[in-house]
Amino acid sequence: MKKRGYLAAAFILLAAVFGLSGCGDRENGGLDPKSPAVVTVWHAYNAVAKAQFDELVMEFNETVGMEQGIVVDAVGYGSSEELEDVLYASANQVIGSEPLPDIFASYPDNAYRLDKIAPLVNMDDYFTEDELKDYRPEFLEEGIWDDASCKMIPVSKSTELLYLNKTDWEKFSRETGASDDLLYTWEGLIEAAGMYYEWSGGNPFLGMNSYNDYVILTAAQMGTQVYREVDGNMEFCYPEEIARKAWDAYYVPHILGWFESRVYNQDGIKSGRLMAYIGSSAGAGFFPREVIEDEDKSYPIECASFPYPTFRGETSYMTQRGANMAVFESDHVHEYASAQFLKWFTQPEQNIRFAVSTGYLPVKTAALESVDGLLKQTGDAENAEMVEHSIETELKAMREQEFYIKKPFEGSYDMNQIFTSSLENKTALDLHELNRRVEEGGSREKVEAGLLGEENFKAWYGSLMREMAGRTDG
Repeated sequence: MKKRGYLAAAFILLAAVFGLSGCGDRENGGLDPKSPAVVTVWHAYNAVAKAQFDELVMEFNETVGMEQGIVVDAVGYGSSEELEDVLYASANQVIGSEPLPDIFASYPDNAYRLDKIAPLVNMDDYFTEDELKDYRPEFLEEGIWDDASCKMIPVSKSTELLYLNKTDWEKFSRETGASDDLLYTWEGLIEAAGMYYEWSGGNPFLGMNSYNDYVILTAAQMGTQVYREVDGNMEFCYPEEIARKAWDAYYVPHILGWFESRVYNQDGIKSGRLMAYIGSSAGAGFFPREVIEDEDKSYPIECASFPYPTFRGETSYMTQRGANMAVFESDHVHEYASAQFLKWFTQPEQNIRFAVSTGYLPVKTAALESVDGLLKQTGDAENAEMVEHSIETELKAMREQEFYIKKPFEGSYDMNQIFTSSLENKTALDLHELNRRVEEGGSREKVEAGLLGEENFKAWYGSLMREMAGRTDG
């Protein structure tokens, strides 16, 4: 459900500053404190991130916004998917949809398709070359598209990390000899998961909070770019041997019961069923602080975090998550005012405060270099220790690994919707079939053997390639 920000209160505050000067000239973008420009922002921040974003919006409205004549009205949606849907409906002027906002948070694929319907502002018109150079290059590059213009400004970034119940892992490690080295690779995680399944009496080891870009990222780790431009058209390239390794690292352990993924795998940690999960660094604060075995028995646990796993001997790419922000074309005053807010929000002072309270990373190089010394700002926040662990892991990984940059192109939104969900959907359907057959009296071992056979893999792979070929033809 969307929630309005502080619009009414901000107008009252601005109404009290009629004495401030401010003519509508080009230097101030035509802004006038006596008649403030209202800038609407649609985002999908939740929980701590939403509270912190709202606080910063209020601060902007009461300071810089008041001085310049800008009121930011923040509207929050429940999820990125919900926000994508309402933006697409508004851009297409669907009956009943709301007018487009000035600023919106989005991933590049969605922003790219929106740009073809409701043009986005070229941010080069409002940010100088030096201002753009201040941003971490990989973060900025996501929003630079085929005409080399900058259409999106990064505001906060996250990545996928491996979160571990360190307390129970240490006990498991002592009794089985499992090494921390297993936690860095897909092969190692599968080995640890098999050991844990036996040691725990049949519990899964790992869950994945969000499938996200697993197939694209693992293909890149193994040296394959799945989308290639050939004669001006994008072709889908997913060799069978690459697909097989992705299948073996995701589908197989799920079918065997070694992995078990749900929407909130933190619940598996809290119940003691799971040992680890892969989830967003921005959700670090949700890691449980205790395992609750039943109504009468619980115990505290410590959290450890590790970089996103890779295949042994392959490139250690990191996921790049966290929506950027873009501005719809409107008029010079609202475009200028939107840019002023984005510049303010991404200044290190504001951006670091937002980042260290949530597990996001700030987006400017200077902020990333200084955030080490500011981690203790999380000290008064709930679950601050988990957030601090997350940020430290991210910073260390950034020094040793590369962020994968997924570039949008014509049709990439729909193609990625199919490709990135194909293996996840196949796994969910086959797990349902497995459970159905076992409930009907079938042998679990025999059903598993059939699902894990070569014929089933080839059927999925062939279906995926045919479906993607239909998307890239012409």
